[in-house]
Amino acid sequence: MKRSILYLVLSAALFSCKKSFLTLLPPSETTDANFFKTTTDIDNAVIAAYAPLQTLYMGNYPSLTPVFITMMEARSDNIQDLNPGANAGTEYNVDRFLAGSDNTDIAAAWDSLYHAIYRCNLALSNINVVTDSTLKGQYQGELLFLRALHYFNIVRMWGGAPVVLTPITASQSLKVGRSTVPQVYAAIEGDLTQAMSLLPPTYSNTTELGRATQGAAIALLGKVYLTEEKYPQAVSTLQPLLAAGNPYGYSLLPSIASVFDVNNKMNAEVIFAIQYNKSVPGEGHALPSYFNQPGLDPNLISAYGPTDTRGALLTTATLDANDKPVLKYYDTYDPNTKALGNDFIVLRYADVLLMYAEASNEVGYDSDPNGPAFANLNAVRSRAGATLFTAAQLSDQASFRQAVWQERRLELPLELHRWFDLCRTNSAAAAFAASGLTPVNFQSFNYLYPIPEPEIEIMANPSIFAQNPGY
Repeated sequence: MKRSILYLVLSAALFSCKKSFLTLLPPSETTDANFFKTTTDIDNAVIAAYAPLQTLYMGNYPSLTPVFITMMEARSDNIQDLNPGANAGTEYNVDRFLAGSDNTDIAAAWDSLYHAIYRCNLALSNINVVTDSTLKGQYQGELLFLRALHYFNIVRMWGGAPVVLTPITASQSLKVGRSTVPQVYAAIEGDLTQAMSLLPPTYSNTTELGRATQGAAIALLGKVYLTEEKYPQAVSTLQPLLAAGNPYGYSLLPSIASVFDVNNKMNAEVIFAIQYNKSVPGEGHALPSYFNQPGLDPNLISAYGPTDTRGALLTTATLDANDKPVLKYYDTYDPNTKALGNDFIVLRYADVLLMYAEASNEVGYDSDPNGPAFANLNAVRSRAGATLFTAAQLSDQASFRQAVWQERRLELPLELHRWFDLCRTNSAAAAFAASGLTPVNFQSFNYLYPIPEPEIEIMANPSIFAQNPGY
């Protein structure tokens, strides 16, 4: 039987308990370091470190709700929650900026992220049982990539947060305060820089598809630098992914629809994706309610030109009498598990091209249609069948900046990028004012989420663990 990375997980008994933000487990349980004796043990632990991604991004069928879709997409102007009564209003309140520190979705995201970080730290602390140096480096790279991804999501959602890079005891955890935002980013940059030097460009064995690659670490670090407004670093980091003759093999597919075709998983545009398998119990996902069209911003739908093929992906198809998903995430239910099997793409090549175009423009405006800014922006538009931009239309840095921001919205809707794009560009208020959605109560402090109240109470030390302003 072939092994696929996300379809093998370590026993739930190993990593099931959660305590505070460190997800600590009693040393007497089977997660004790004595468990790690062989390379196979570490391999299982690495695979288990991927498992929380399924729950966070698309959920697991039938019981686990994908909190990231609520917190990263419904929060934005792309989509709006139309059901205030569902789940006691937890998702609705996040969407409408009414959620406080007692919101259970926000707490679930915090707990799950630190639980996932604990898995990474535990495996990293025992990595020396692996005697093959190449394999050891690969495992380290994967774990560092995953830990960096988790901390990147944490710092973008909550700002300064505890940075813990080794397993520690419960008593030690009470002394760990919130690191500053620059300190969190420094840890992320360090992890990804190291991961880039350890991970392979590709995996020769198709059963290893889904593991983090060197290209994934490069793309994520480029996004980190773009978010930090370190534009020269973003350009130099992302450039190898675009260079002729590079070993990564990423490219835009001729058709945008084929990128998301459930029968075309892990295609040449996919850099890193969360894998699902609807035919395996517990490895598929349900249809997230936000992927049904009624809540989409009508101004987003009307923003696509008549020849732009991306707009069709936001129209709906009938899955059954109750479910009408957008075509971007269409799949059929497995007749036995009643689950869907779409992968969720976290990083793809079109995103890299747009990041590279944006960062290049911020380094310095260039009107050359063959320069890196215009060429990469227009490559994305060309694939979509949209009219290409000219220097006469985008005649300065500011107009190019606005165009690439809008292009990101048109290219990447429902891929969990929009809210973070609004945050890093400080443009949420303007976006909501321009949208066709019901007005929301957005205030500037809402760029960050509240720290979950149980964490504040457990720490009981506002000098090192204070609540975010406004909550």
